[in-house]
Amino acid sequence: MKKLNKLTLITMIFALSFAIQSCEQKQKEPTVEVEKEEISKSATLEELGQMNRDFAKALTAKDAVAAAIVYDENASILPPNEPIVTGRANIQAYWQGAIDAGIIDATVKTIDAKSVGNSGYEIGTFTMRFHGAKNDTLVEVGKYTEILELNKEGKWMAIYGMWSSNEPMPTE
Repeated sequence: MKKLNKLTLITMIFALSFAIQSCEQKQKEPTVEVEKEEISKSATLEELGQMNRDFAKALTAKDAVAAAIVYDENASILPPNEPIVTGRANIQAYWQGAIDAGIIDATVKTIDAKSVGNSGYEIGTFTMRFHGAKNDTLVEVGKYTEILELNKEGKWMAIYGMWSSNEPMPTE
């Protein structure tokens, strides 16, 4: 009988220890959930669109360095009817070419943007004005898509950018 009581006592102690550990783990879980919620909060349309507003401001100021700095160091742009341009230095050279070609100004408007964790996208429209060959002004209106990542400093950076004109391809 004493042997049975010891076995019962050991079983009860084990069960009680298990119950206490379970309670402690359950109390810790909400903290983990709160952390997950904070990490996965979606960025606002305003936050995700800032990258392109900064970009348009840089082009209007004819500052290729500032236009390129909104892109990640290893980003790629996919210009219409041209090869992919990869790397911030090459992107800077690309936009310097647009500035040298006579860009007057650029504006953007975010249509949609979403994020999950540290990844996001932005879709929008743009208008760019250039000096034409006949001292006229050429206007290009189009749309764009940016794939974004949140960097270590908490800033949304473009990792891929693609755009196209709303005008049909010229037939010569």
